[in-house]
Amino acid sequence: MKSTISTRLLVSAVALIAAAVPALACGPFNPIIPTPDFFEISIPHRTMADFDREENLRLWQEMTSADIPLSDIETAVYTRTADCNYGNPDYLNLLHENKFYTFLNNTRDEEILDYLAKAKEIESRRELMKSAWYYPESRNYYEDAPAAMDDIIKVCMMYDGSRLKDRYAMLAVRSMFAAGQYSRCIEYCDTAFTDIPDGNLFKSMAERYAAGAWSRLGDVERADSIFAKAGDVWSVSEPNRLDYMLRFNPSAPQLMEWLRCNTDDYIVMITAAAEAGELLRDNRVTNKGDWHFLRSYVNNLYYSNMRLARNDIREALKHDFSSDELRDLARVWRMKLDAMSGDTSSLLANLKWIEEKTEPLNSDAKEWARRIRNIIYADYVPEMWRRGDYTTAILLCGYADNLDRGKIRYDVTWEYVYTDNRCFFPPVVSKTLQELRKSTTETNPSDYSMLSFQLMGSLSSGQLATVYNNMQQATPLYEFLKRRARTDRDYYYETIGTLALREENFARAEHYLSRVSDEYIRTMNTQKGGYFDRDIFDCYSSYRFGTGNPHSDNPKLTFARMMKSLKHTMLYGSTADQRGLAKIRYATARRASYNGNWALTQYWRGYCPGTFMAILNYGDNEDDVCDYSFLYDYDTSDEEEAIEAACEKAIDEALATLTTDEARAEAQYILGNLATVIARYPSTTTAAYIRTSCDTWSTWI
Repeated sequence: MKSTISTRLLVSAVALIAAAVPALACGPFNPIIPTPDFFEISIPHRTMADFDREENLRLWQEMTSADIPLSDIETAVYTRTADCNYGNPDYLNLLHENKFYTFLNNTRDEEILDYLAKAKEIESRRELMKSAWYYPESRNYYEDAPAAMDDIIKVCMMYDGSRLKDRYAMLAVRSMFAAGQYSRCIEYCDTAFTDIPDGNLFKSMAERYAAGAWSRLGDVERADSIFAKAGDVWSVSEPNRLDYMLRFNPSAPQLMEWLRCNTDDYIVMITAAAEAGELLRDNRVTNKGDWHFLRSYVNNLYYSNMRLARNDIREALKHDFSSDELRDLARVWRMKLDAMSGDTSSLLANLKWIEEKTEPLNSDAKEWARRIRNIIYADYVPEMWRRGDYTTAILLCGYADNLDRGKIRYDVTWEYVYTDNRCFFPPVVSKTLQELRKSTTETNPSDYSMLSFQLMGSLSSGQLATVYNNMQQATPLYEFLKRRARTDRDYYYETIGTLALREENFARAEHYLSRVSDEYIRTMNTQKGGYFDRDIFDCYSSYRFGTGNPHSDNPKLTFARMMKSLKHTMLYGSTADQRGLAKIRYATARRASYNGNWALTQYWRGYCPGTFMAILNYGDNEDDVCDYSFLYDYDTSDEEEAIEAACEKAIDEALATLTTDEARAEAQYILGNLATVIARYPSTTTAAYIRTSCDTWSTWI
């Protein structure tokens, strides 16, 4: 069939115009580094009421059964306003839905049921009394409303049992406070709890109601001292709450909670760190781990003193903490400081420990996954890269990239993979295509959009080959990381070969690309999106001289072999014309492999919608910038300009070496200068071919 050069020229012109317009690149982008909490608290903090609630739930569980979920107790005690008795129309449903109610019903525990009814009645009356339209007794607009609180106060004070004595005493104090009987509230609190030890939750709650009463009676100083003793830092009215709490109750876990919510207050944090030394020598302070942890955090965050920060966190883990949460956070904080210092001595043990916290049944699983990704992405990877330990850096990064693999499942449609989108982030997996198509879902694979792949593409082909060889070491750390990090041979050999093409090391490219399986090549998006349909060797002469379109099952391998052959001819061709034409073909192909045929030497020059880019281009916190300047970024590289200049120079040099018009005509034809061929070399076979290849050639010459 007669070829239509005019059509091909139009397509080429459109391609050149498109190349001149700045393309919206697919990447690479700076990594999205999670910014989770370590010492600080960014989510809404616990109030004193939250501390009370947690302890109350635990005490109810202790009094009834350890098999009752705390959530059921919370629903019964705090959420539901209805009582669990035969008069409640939802009684049977309550028994089926809630194990706490079931336990009380089956054990006929009327004492607890009566207490809960009283507590809910008090709460109901307190809510009623809060209304702006509430008037006590005869002036009350609500005819069915009971007397303010006197009757229920009397009932609570009449309780003569021992099991719920502290609870009923607290209810009485609370009712007196709600009724505005402040002097009576204080007096009763002083006498009702004389034989109940300090540290009792309900005694502490009652004392805080009494403190509120003192405050309303004008004795704010006494009120503050009671609040401080109870750890209620939020209720202290002193302007300098920190100083006040450090004098009265430095060991209160609530104080550390308050400090963790104020890490952005420079004065508060450096003051607390300055006081930590004296507190650590204070025998009243039992949670010394907390204060070592705080001082480590401040030394790193505000003073950038890594040595002191690491010393303090090591000391912290030798002492007690106010909570298991803080101990866990101290351990992961030590892991972060180790990462900043490049210390991998405890890395494997820490990864095994922290991975358990990312299990789906853990309510904080996502936050723990964000912590490990932060440590790896923000600290370990840059530090390992700086040290030249590329193998550990890439394995760690691959591990973090795929931390959720096997836990979260993704829908995958294998018959439609970016075919209408020229963004080359192809999912590639080790399973065969037949196996993949048997199922509708597959666990998330590590593909070319991962940060670990960007790290691979930022090395030379020789460095990446060394990385792959090093990964075969069966060290305990590497074996652990390889459970998630991608290390299959096809994935690495294809990337090494591509890097070698970029470096013009075609012998190495051929060595690695020839060992990539055809099955793997067929799974790549470049095989589906028409990336290799354009002939890279001579826009027109291939149709005449039979070099053919290089598209094949492995186009990169074909390219490597043809470039290797051209390089040989450039050096050892028998005539100057052969050597010169080979040099021109080599230069034009090299230039095209960075432009229209970019997929031969790169992975990220397609097009992505702007919204997709925006999602990738911003991390958790734009203020937290990590130096990833070592990533190869085509858009900011001068490589293309250098190649363009080198190719132009090579072409000019080659043209100067040609000795015959036939060769000169062929050279101009390779370069697409058909008008030059007709005008300057009309008697050549190339000119004759042009005239006979298109019926309308005279309209475009």
